[in-house]
Amino acid sequence: MLIKGMSAAASGLSVEATCLNQTAHNIANVNTDGFQPGRVEQADVQGGGVRVTGITQMPAGPTIDTGDGEVQVSGTDLGTEMVNLITTERSAEANMKTIQTADEMLGTILDVKG
Repeated sequence: MLIKGMSAAASGLSVEATCLNQTAHNIANVNTDGFQPGRVEQADVQGGGVRVTGITQMPAGPTIDTGDGEVQVSGTDLGTEMVNLITTERSAEANMKTIQTADEMLGTILDVKG
């Protein structure tokens, strides 16, 4: 059971790494005209854990008239991206704590003194 818990937490960390990479990519392109930010889609895995099922492209921002022509601005919303960063951080912390606790429990079980 401990190994399943560690495996589920490790899969969560893997998904969180993908989420962090996508959020960083979205933020890096906040000033890129016509940029469509991506959102990581995930699903539960039977038996425990999660996996990435894909990345959904969100729409670019509105078209504005710059005086020199029309430009479609980036669809990245920094408020949303900051919330995503905090959520990703907290989820990663929880998964790391799960692995740490399972590791400590496994060490206690295997540390039989006789």
